[in-house]
Amino acid sequence: MHLRTASAIAIATATFACAPAAAQSPAPQPSASAQPSPSPSPSPQPGTLTFAIDAHTTFVTQSTHGPGTTPPEAGGFAAGNPLSPLTPYDVFSSAPLVPGNASESAVYVTPRYAGRAFDATLTIGAAFVGGSVTNAAYWGEPLLPTLNPHVGARVLPYQIVFPTHAGADDASAFVASVLSGSIATKDGALTLRGGWFDLAQTVPFVFVQPPITNAPPSIGIATPESLGDGTPSLDRWPTPAPALPLHGVDLVAKRGITTVELTDAALPAPPTTPARMRSASIVVDHGEGTRYTAQYLDVVTAGDPVPTTVLYGAGPAIETTPQGPLPSSTIGAQHERIAGASAAFHATRALDAIVELGRTAYTANSVAEPGTGKPGTYAHAGVSRTVRRATVSLDLYRNDAQYANALLPYGVPENVWSVAWSWPGQWLKSNYQLINDFPVNINREGYRAKFVLKRGDSPFDVRVSYASFGQIAPITLANALQTGFIDGFFLPQANGAATLGRQQQYLLYAAWHAPLADVSVDYAEDTMRRPALAGAPQDTVSYDSPETVLTVSRKLGSRAVLAAGAARYGMRGTFGQGFTNVDFAERVLFAGAQFAEGAHATAQITLRRTIFGGFPSAPGGPPPDFTGTALIVEQRYKL
Repeated sequence: MHLRTASAIAIATATFACAPAAAQSPAPQPSASAQPSPSPSPSPQPGTLTFAIDAHTTFVTQSTHGPGTTPPEAGGFAAGNPLSPLTPYDVFSSAPLVPGNASESAVYVTPRYAGRAFDATLTIGAAFVGGSVTNAAYWGEPLLPTLNPHVGARVLPYQIVFPTHAGADDASAFVASVLSGSIATKDGALTLRGGWFDLAQTVPFVFVQPPITNAPPSIGIATPESLGDGTPSLDRWPTPAPALPLHGVDLVAKRGITTVELTDAALPAPPTTPARMRSASIVVDHGEGTRYTAQYLDVVTAGDPVPTTVLYGAGPAIETTPQGPLPSSTIGAQHERIAGASAAFHATRALDAIVELGRTAYTANSVAEPGTGKPGTYAHAGVSRTVRRATVSLDLYRNDAQYANALLPYGVPENVWSVAWSWPGQWLKSNYQLINDFPVNINREGYRAKFVLKRGDSPFDVRVSYASFGQIAPITLANALQTGFIDGFFLPQANGAATLGRQQQYLLYAAWHAPLADVSVDYAEDTMRRPALAGAPQDTVSYDSPETVLTVSRKLGSRAVLAAGAARYGMRGTFGQGFTNVDFAERVLFAGAQFAEGAHATAQITLRRTIFGGFPSAPGGPPPDFTGTALIVEQRYKL
């Protein structure tokens, strides 16, 4: 299968090379490219046509065994029931662990024309997937947009299944298409793009592109909230895209220190429930930490109503489950508008400061209580001070229950196999939130303190942070029925039994860069607490979720890097019951290597062994215990 994949890349590369050329900081951040792009090169002479080629091939093989591979909720979940089965997942990424073999390949050909007054580029892509669709969609590189079920493509016959043996979800698909194009003035003052693209700039508390749902191949593991610099990697290995691309048109205009971007694009969504965003942003960057930004966003959804785990939609209901009283309803025809502005500046000679403020308005059709929606507000103020290698910062946050609350599913329905009780997790399972909700989630206010000691001439690197956030408003049945009221992690309470919950987070990243190897510890612990009144034990929430990753890595010059380590993600406590009903842990042993195969080729190999165990997800049900082994091999080519 690996050889067939390599042959497919070679054929596709030759085909496009011969074709005629004519025919996811508080400040706004450029999004990582969703498609490989060639390294900068000297400007060609006017009238020159050049080509760049990026390609990769990935092979995935996994095996899993144990009762946890067939959770009792699997059938209902695959049919759309919001009750989440506990396993089989990798709880670090929420990607499914299923047996099967998969190969995935893609090639990107980018012809570039250098004119006298303008430059133009075109990106053409071809991709092939064969074998286990689930493994290809979740454990390889982000698929070509026209093939990727996570952005709504239907070429690949992906569906939610819980296979217990290899071959149960096999399929194959091939696509070739023009992905994007751009035209720009020679001085870069104006750039017009169309097709699939990433934003050049965005204000994270106004809009971020939806996060990828796959776990890109890597030779290490990082906690989801890691303070580190990512997993070990060669400099020549491209950083995986953190977000899915948009599809539409985009105009970027620059003059001096000011950049304006106008965007009209479709968001990743199921074909029957399209969503569209229109955005205008401006950034004035004076350099050296002084930066002013503003953005306006308008998002609308259409098509079929979607089922979701909130109560304010049409047909609200509460299902009694082992995870507590789980709300559900359907929502459609949503309209969200968000306006935000921020300023980063030097408050004094010793202090840097940032101030952010956002305001949103939200409406939807077919809701439980029309006319009950309220505007929402986001506010953030922070200060930091750097002395030599050390930086200390303190940030205050408030994120209302009605802020950035559009419910936006993507991929196929319930395409994210969310882990029951997981924190952090995909916001409301298969939906993404319009904003970056780290570190503060919706309906929370509080603070975060952080200390960073940079490496410099020292072999040690230490970063720590502590955050404490409380609910702004309790999620009672009355509040939950108000249009747009959302709380991401607590379930509704009776109106006369309201209590306020709190979450805390402890993060640590420590590294020792010894002569023989680099040793790092990546640690995160999240705690969730909500007391319950007497007679309402189902309102109790009290659990801890510690995550630890120990990694030992060594670079062999600029041509190879080796890594090995162990990781553990656990959770214990109570959720929706008056007794301990959450107790599980995933342990992972991993090892891998990246190495240069030549001037234009790089390879990576990763081996993971997973051991999962804990309480049954349903009383009296089978335990979630299972073991799994995964081998992932990838080759990348750049011409």
